[in-house]
Amino acid sequence: MLVPCGDTIEFFRMITNPHITKAGELPLGPGVRLLSANSHGLVALDKPAGILSHPNQSQASKRALLNAEYNYDAELYTWQQGAVEHCAWLVNRLDSPTSGVILLALNESINRTIKQLFSRHKVHKVYYALVKRVPSELVGSWNDRLIKRTYGSHKRILSEQMVSAKTRYEVQKVPIGGLPVTLLKLMPLTGRTHQLRIQCQKHRHPIIGDRTYGSFSFNKEMVIKTGEKRMMLHAGKISIRYLWDGRMHTFHAESTLPEAFNTVMRVRNKLA
Repeated sequence: MLVPCGDTIEFFRMITNPHITKAGELPLGPGVRLLSANSHGLVALDKPAGILSHPNQSQASKRALLNAEYNYDAELYTWQQGAVEHCAWLVNRLDSPTSGVILLALNESINRTIKQLFSRHKVHKVYYALVKRVPSELVGSWNDRLIKRTYGSHKRILSEQMVSAKTRYEVQKVPIGGLPVTLLKLMPLTGRTHQLRIQCQKHRHPIIGDRTYGSFSFNKEMVIKTGEKRMMLHAGKISIRYLWDGRMHTFHAESTLPEAFNTVMRVRNKLA
């Protein structure tokens, strides 16, 4: 008999046992790493750039977060190990070119609890971005109005509305004698689609390697000088305080800055 999804105690034992995790019991996608997990069924993974948060709907993909089937309506991964069927709910998403911390839930209750906190902007997120130019202020905030579109079938736009997008930023590093780039720490206070990418572009600091909102000529120059083609946006940290079984709990996950960021910042401009 198949053991249905929701048997999270057994699954938590598997992912916290180093031997079983190495043996591939958790069906991680290419390059995806387990960062942390807790007994409530909340899991943080480290997603590399180029890996999809979930497979494309039009076709199966081997570049997804998990090597498993995905239900788009339920936002749910499913897979089978022996006679046991397992589930993992996708709590949040990252764009394919963005690397870093992404969350899964191993039961519907913790998934619902944490998603509610995301919808109320109660999750503390920290991103790092390499951008063009140095901001005039080392610490500041952006408050913009962005267009939010609702799509129907065949990508037909059903409605449009203006929504608020708020982000705090801090300059982390400016290479001395290096390329005209800045490492920014970005702390979004809202969660709009492509928010950080759009806001960086609107404030004249496009993210390096962003093929949609970036500076195409500058991206080309960076590839020539550094050899790095990826988008330089990384989800570095997530911190959550949530109520569970009548008590408050804290979940924290952190992903180190990819070496590609350091590679770009180490490149020095040659004097004419």
